[in-house]
Amino acid sequence: MRFAIGQAFESIVDGRRAVVAQIRDGGRAGLLRFLDNGREQWFLWPQFHHEGRWLPIGIMKQAAN
Repeated sequence: MRFAIGQAFESIVDGRRAVVAQIRDGGRAGLLRFLDNGREQWFLWPQFHHEGRWLPIGIMKQAAN
């Protein structure tokens, strides 16, 4: 999986939300714009994905058993 422009994510830690504003390298890098303060930051997909902190908005969080 890779970043796509317009994709939205929510942090499972603090509820922050961000939207992918730009991509590079075929989606391997994404510029996320944070909705709470408008700041932007580049992320590489493997590190972003494996961090496990962000979920695509619209995906249900599963309760721990």
